[in-house]
Amino acid sequence: MASAGAYRRNAFISYSHRQDVPLAAALQGGLHRLARPWTRRQTINVFRDTTSLGAGSDLGAAILQELGSSEYFIYIASPAAAQSRWVREEIGFWTANRSMDRFLIAVSDGTIAWDAENNDWAWDRTDCLPEVLRGAFRKEPLWVDLTAVRQAGLYSLRDAPFRDAVATLLAPLRGQTKDQVDSEDLRQRRTAVRMLRAAVATLSVLLALSLVAGVLAWQQRGEALARARTSASQALAARALESAQSDPRKAAQFALYAYAVQPTGESAQALGRAVAANDKVEKHFQQGNEHQDDWHGKSNYAPTEVAISRDGSTLAYYSDFDMDLTSLESPRHIHLYDIRAGKAMPTIEGVSWPLAGGALALSTDGRLLAVERVPNEFELWDVPGHKRLRSLTAGDYRDLAEAYKGLRSFALAPDGQRVAAAYYVRPAGQEGGDYSFHLTVWETATGSIVSDENAAPDAIDLTFDKDSRLHALDEKAGTVRTLTRDTAAWTAPRNIPNLPGTAERSMRLSSDGTKVYTSSGGDAGGDEVWDLENGRRLAAADDQGSVRAVSDANGPVIAIRGRRSVVTYDPALRNPRVLGTFSFNVFSVSASGDGRWVAAASLDGAVSLFSTSSVRGSTAVSNDQQVKPSDLTEDKRVALRSSAAGTDLWSVRGTGVRRLGHIALELTPTGMVTSSSQAVVSSDGSRAVITQESRLSLWNLREGTEVGSGKDFHEPVKALGFLPDGVHLVATMRNVLHVLDTRSWESSQSMKVESLYDDQAVVSADGKTVAALTAGGVSIWRYTDEHRLAIVRTSRVDKTLVTHLAISSRGERVATVNGDGRLSFVDVATGHTATSTGVSPTVGTGNLVFSDDAGFVVQAVGRGADATLQFWDAYNGEGRGSWPLEDSGSTNPSQADSSARLFTGADGAVLAFTPGGSLVRQPLGVASWRQVLCDLVPEPLPQDEQDRYLKGMDIPTPCSRTPKE
Repeated sequence: MASAGAYRRNAFISYSHRQDVPLAAALQGGLHRLARPWTRRQTINVFRDTTSLGAGSDLGAAILQELGSSEYFIYIASPAAAQSRWVREEIGFWTANRSMDRFLIAVSDGTIAWDAENNDWAWDRTDCLPEVLRGAFRKEPLWVDLTAVRQAGLYSLRDAPFRDAVATLLAPLRGQTKDQVDSEDLRQRRTAVRMLRAAVATLSVLLALSLVAGVLAWQQRGEALARARTSASQALAARALESAQSDPRKAAQFALYAYAVQPTGESAQALGRAVAANDKVEKHFQQGNEHQDDWHGKSNYAPTEVAISRDGSTLAYYSDFDMDLTSLESPRHIHLYDIRAGKAMPTIEGVSWPLAGGALALSTDGRLLAVERVPNEFELWDVPGHKRLRSLTAGDYRDLAEAYKGLRSFALAPDGQRVAAAYYVRPAGQEGGDYSFHLTVWETATGSIVSDENAAPDAIDLTFDKDSRLHALDEKAGTVRTLTRDTAAWTAPRNIPNLPGTAERSMRLSSDGTKVYTSSGGDAGGDEVWDLENGRRLAAADDQGSVRAVSDANGPVIAIRGRRSVVTYDPALRNPRVLGTFSFNVFSVSASGDGRWVAAASLDGAVSLFSTSSVRGSTAVSNDQQVKPSDLTEDKRVALRSSAAGTDLWSVRGTGVRRLGHIALELTPTGMVTSSSQAVVSSDGSRAVITQESRLSLWNLREGTEVGSGKDFHEPVKALGFLPDGVHLVATMRNVLHVLDTRSWESSQSMKVESLYDDQAVVSADGKTVAALTAGGVSIWRYTDEHRLAIVRTSRVDKTLVTHLAISSRGERVATVNGDGRLSFVDVATGHTATSTGVSPTVGTGNLVFSDDAGFVVQAVGRGADATLQFWDAYNGEGRGSWPLEDSGSTNPSQADSSARLFTGADGAVLAFTPGGSLVRQPLGVASWRQVLCDLVPEPLPQDEQDRYLKGMDIPTPCSRTPKE
């Protein structure tokens, strides 16, 4: 570890005084404090003009002096800063006199983007940098995004996003990596803990003389240990948030350990973010090794290959990282996984593969496996029987003097009866000269050759369609030939009508052979999808990345973007969705025919299976009646449809939609649910109260008959919910909250409340707690055995134009949103109240629910592609980040903009309608998140990471019991 003097640095902060004074002050303090040796004064000197200059100083001269002595320049970028004369002059001085390699950027507002092609900022998309920086950098400089931090106003090193940003900026100042800064911070805290332990040991000897001092020291030791655990938890949470974009698997492990070390708000936020990052992950099979083995030689990598059967039933993969890399003779095996059953199958033992990997393919039903054994030789395996059927040889690999020669394209028929390969061979008896390129088709049952002929070198893409017809695309000639099943004669090559020149374009066939995907590599016209039958261009777009698979006719296109992210596009090359990201470049990709399942492996051996149909780790629930958001009543716990024949009712729960019954009552002429016609249902689903303007009626849902004659109250009335006895009802009329006896419709209890509009009185899902706005604030009542409501407490909150009132499913907490977008939170048991540290993105709207454990309030904000879930800590009001809500494939605008994105069902479960119309249960809450992540990554954190963050701490493995813990 370097001494403090070795990394003593001076830095200068430039920022907008009109906008970013609090952020600049917080950054200055954070850079001074983070990872500072506890026995020494600060080792980083950060100059900020409003604090470092005296009142009588010459501001311009002083700034020039500080700039001249500073080794680093930190620019807090924003549109306001870019327009500031002082900021432009400070930056101009630096560009003229100092190295731009030490120019750091922290974005607080606006947009910023780097143009890698022109090696400069993308000025058409960048508004937070001044023109003086145009062409100032030889390469993209270090910059961090602080927009969310500034919006939330969370400027504490205890907050993971701010701490992570400070560590990123501090690392170059101290000549260290960010991990070393984290480690140094933890080391300084541990040093304090060790000294406190030593003090406790000394005081123990003197316990008889100083019992009080010993007890005090023990308390201090406990506090120091608690601080050390909190620090370690914050560091792990920061790593989880950082890793979410680059390696979701690691993010899950860091988040699980952060919460296990200390269950803080930051660690809970990390859990939620890790679940969001693993949204599309079905299973992580093999963790990465954090390095690429180089024993293969400079031109090769340690291979990890994946294959998925066309019907999506089976996954197969092999990896050099799964064997003893010190011996080429070590046993090798292929892993198999039953995707539908969600369980591993017995491995296939005794296989081999070429040095840099080779072909791996499954038949449609996953019962036949083909694997390249050595270049130009492959084996066929019976998967259920785990036995080798035969070996097929395309050519003698020992004649291939150049390593990249050999098998170039490979395809296995869906029915497993034929296999085709395009490969290089050296003509018999010829030791030098050109290789020849062959296209051969074999019968798998006998190993006999069906067809063998010369082909265009290195330009053949092969695929079998669902009818086992083989299609061969000649990329250079732009032609396609077909070999029909049970024949040995190819059709004549046919040109693809209207297809542009192919000299500079790569091509790939869709898995069903109906389309061809062409790519220019980004410089010659972008990417295109063409219909092979009529030569019609179906779609065109800018460069979409390296395409690895094109599924059947209406399935997605799977590509690698930035070499490490697996991305899908719809057939029109739109709506990109990131399925997953790896720490190292992606080596192999495979997809099912419908594109629902995608497997990928990276260069360091990581293997993951993704589902293109999952939504934020949620679970689809039954909805056989195809209930829609428009069918939900106001409290969203009941769905109903009305017509001249009557009204059907369903209970909407975490297990799915359950039919309650039919009543002979038409609620509205149009059959649409309105605020004047609502229904609330008893907890056992046997009785319902129907609201029609000023009339309430009670119905037996099992018999479909009305109970009694109902009552017209001659003024607007609104039923809110049944109490647990299933007889008494909570309703509102003329600013009065009533408890009504449904047998007589008489009021047994009345409470004065505020002007009632929208949701300003609510009943918890279990019916035991009621909350409403009153003159004193938020009043909360609890159900008693006397079938009455007893006041629990009244808590003062900001009632300025309160637009929404929400209550947790078991009545533990209450939340409000006022007209300024500020949220207030009330803990019912303790009376503790808190106000949000930030402002809700949806000023004047509600649509918020509590998480399963009442620890968070979650808002669904925005619509369509801009929709997100915003999280708030329900105890202290701090913002806990957001999840983007992707459009999951719907092209129906009414579905994509549905306001019923998130709601609490009849049993208290958090539910949502996806943009595609499916009803899902959202895993919102720490317990749900831990289960999701433990199912994905039950393994312990690698030992080196445990040593870095947890040395000296006794932390059990978070998922040590079972993956389903």
